[in-house]
Amino acid sequence: MCRVLPPTRFLPTLALGCFQQENDAGRCAWGRKRLAASSSPQPRFFPAAAASSSRTFFLGPLAADGDPMFDYAQPVASRNGRVVFELRRDARGDGLTLVVSNPMTGDTAVLPSLTGSDCPGYYTCAILTGDDLDKPSRSTTDHHSFFRLLIIYNRPGFTAMRCYSSDAGSWGPERRKPGRKILDHRLRRLGHAVVVGGVAYWPFHWEAFGVRLSNSNMDVCSVPYTYGGYWPDLRILGVSPDGRELRYINVGFHRGSLVFCSLKTQFDDHGDKHDVHVKLPALRPARTTPIKLRWFGEKSGTVIFTIGDADGGVFTVNMAEGAVGRLADGTAEKLADGGGYNACRNIYGYEMDRASVFASLAD
Repeated sequence: MCRVLPPTRFLPTLALGCFQQENDAGRCAWGRKRLAASSSPQPRFFPAAAASSSRTFFLGPLAADGDPMFDYAQPVASRNGRVVFELRRDARGDGLTLVVSNPMTGDTAVLPSLTGSDCPGYYTCAILTGDDLDKPSRSTTDHHSFFRLLIIYNRPGFTAMRCYSSDAGSWGPERRKPGRKILDHRLRRLGHAVVVGGVAYWPFHWEAFGVRLSNSNMDVCSVPYTYGGYWPDLRILGVSPDGRELRYINVGFHRGSLVFCSLKTQFDDHGDKHDVHVKLPALRPARTTPIKLRWFGEKSGTVIFTIGDADGGVFTVNMAEGAVGRLADGTAEKLADGGGYNACRNIYGYEMDRASVFASLAD
């Protein structure tokens, strides 16, 4: 079967909602003792309007009364139809166990635990799937089930990287990140990564930091910003509609309303003909209200963000509603109440992978 060319526009209906673990303390046994007996241990899925029209949507083991393995599991990454969960730890000495799940098909892969000296502390992670590869790997027996998972964490004196490959079924060796160690407080706030050309990128203050996942070398790179970065909570990385270029997404205010901008000019100075702006007249929080950009859907163009006031919650806006060179009015869909500042590691959006898109079109 020939590979399909990447789309030239965003498809908003691919974004189906978000996963959130509301009981962050419940990941560990000593934290679960503090939870009320009435609280739900399963990660919750909050559907978007598009989910109701998707006849192939299926939560499988992540349904409300699903696999108890997912009790108190926390989402830590989501891309291309896959969600990565960190499983609960029953003791302080337990290692890190990650699960990669496809909620559309129910396929689940439990990765080997990282225990003892292999266990990282705080970490960030990114996942690459077969859809990210221009050519399927020769060693890949099933292109649709293929994935690589990267984790980045700190050791004394340096930042380490480690990659799991579904082909090998094991973790590769730990590698040392060249250059300076990432400060602990910055590592904890890196959050969501996007992938362009097989490279996973995270937003730093003055540059986008990248790690190549399309091979096992884990080469690192940086893409400097043309201008200084915004506050960490008010920025996130995105991609162009064809998925071939990075975009810098930030949120600000215009006459009291929230404005989202997707900027190519943050990476070059060739004019603003690709910069997109979306204004949300219906959302007018106070400027002192905590706002955080959480996740970007590379196929749908959807941004998930939270507003931390009494009327706040988890919202989505789609950059496909924006316009170049002017403010275009857009709409925000509210997925859930809550979602305050301290839930920053608990909220990840979900959009369909390419195979699920084809299946839905065939129905």
